[in-house]
Amino acid sequence: MDINGDRLLKELTELGNIGYKEGVGTSRMAYSETFNQGRNYVKQLMESSGMAARVDEVGNLTGVLKGETDKIISIGSHIDTVPGGGIYDGALGVLAGIEAVRALKSAGYRSRHSIEVIAFTEEEGNVVGGTFGSKAFTGQPQEPDSLQRAVRYNITETDILNARRNPEDYRCYLELHIEQGGRLEQEQIPFGIVQGIVGIARYRVTVAGKTNHAGSTPMNLRDDALVKAAPMITGMMDIARDINSDMTCTIGKIRVEPGAVNVIPGLTEFMIELRCMDTQDIKKAIHKFKSEFQSEDITIENFLWQEATNMDGELMEVFQKCCLGRKTNFCHMPSGAGHDGINMALFTPSAMIFIPSIGGISHNIREESRPEDIIKGSNILLDAIRMIDRQ
Repeated sequence: MDINGDRLLKELTELGNIGYKEGVGTSRMAYSETFNQGRNYVKQLMESSGMAARVDEVGNLTGVLKGETDKIISIGSHIDTVPGGGIYDGALGVLAGIEAVRALKSAGYRSRHSIEVIAFTEEEGNVVGGTFGSKAFTGQPQEPDSLQRAVRYNITETDILNARRNPEDYRCYLELHIEQGGRLEQEQIPFGIVQGIVGIARYRVTVAGKTNHAGSTPMNLRDDALVKAAPMITGMMDIARDINSDMTCTIGKIRVEPGAVNVIPGLTEFMIELRCMDTQDIKKAIHKFKSEFQSEDITIENFLWQEATNMDGELMEVFQKCCLGRKTNFCHMPSGAGHDGINMALFTPSAMIFIPSIGGISHNIREESRPEDIIKGSNILLDAIRMIDRQ
C-alpha cells in the first residue's frame, strides 16, 4: 500500500502558496488571515477525504476517520509558519497524515483504531507562545505571557481548558517532519528516527561597567562592559564544546547601553541558549561558566528551563521495522528543534521520524526536501499506522 506522491507534492505547494511572497517566503503566522485561509484549505482536504473535521477553542484543527473502536492513533504537526518561512516545516506532517488516510480508504482498509490528523496552531511561538496549541490540547501549563497574549485573539483561559483532550482516548501520536538540520544529508542517511527532543535552558547575563566619554578616557582607565563580556561569550562556547560535543550553545541576542558610538558601554546584556539531550550536562556547563566568570559586576539569571523529552521506545521500533520493510537506511538521532511532539510525548506514547533538509536549511524561503524523501517518508508513516493498528 502506497500514498499518492504526486497529489501530496501538489498539495504541499498549494498550502505553501497561501501566505507566500516572492523573494520572502511563506508567512502564515497563527491567527492571521493567511493562517485562517491555510487552515480552511486543510479542513477541506480532511472533509473531502472522509474525515469529520473540527476546529477547537484555541484553533487546533482535527480530522477523524472513525475506526472499529474509539481508541485513537493520531498523526500531525502544525500549519503555522515563521515570517518568511518555507513550505515543508509542519505542513509535511499534516498533509502526509491526510494522504495516509486516503491511502487506507482507497485500499478498503478497515482500521481497528480511529485515525486522527491534527493541525496544531501556534507551534512557532511568534504570536502567543511556542507550542501553544499542543499545550492546550494536552493540558500542559502555559507561560503567563502566553495567557496574556491569547486574550488579544479572544482566547480565554476557559477556552484553553476546554481544548484539552483526554489521554485515555489515545493509543499514540506519530509525526513526520523535516530535520531542519544538515546531519542526514551530510551522512547520506534518508531517515532519522527521533530518540527525543533536547532540553533547552536560557540565561540572561548582565555585565556592568562604567559609562564614560569615548575620546577623553584612556584605555587603561576604562571599565568597558562590552570588553568584559567578549571573553565570556567565547568562553561559553568553549565550555559547551568541552562538556558535550552534542550540546549546542547560541548567543544570538546582545544589548549594549547606552548604545552610542562615542560612549563607552556601561552595561552589556546577552542571552545564552544551551540545548542538549542530557540536561545534567547543561547544568555542568553553566556551573563551569559561573565559576570562571561570575563576579560582583556580573549577574546570571535562568529564565527558561525545559527538560528533554524522550520518544516511546516501542514506537521507535515500529518506525525501524517500517524502514527495514522499505529496505531503506536510517539512524537514531535527537531533535535539536522544539516540536509539538514535546507535549504529545507527555500525553500519549509518541514517535517522530525525520527526512533530510537540503543544505540543512529551514525557517527560510530556501527550505527544501527532495520529493523522493517526502514520498518515502509518507509511505513509512502509512506503514507505521497500519502496524500499530494491527497490534
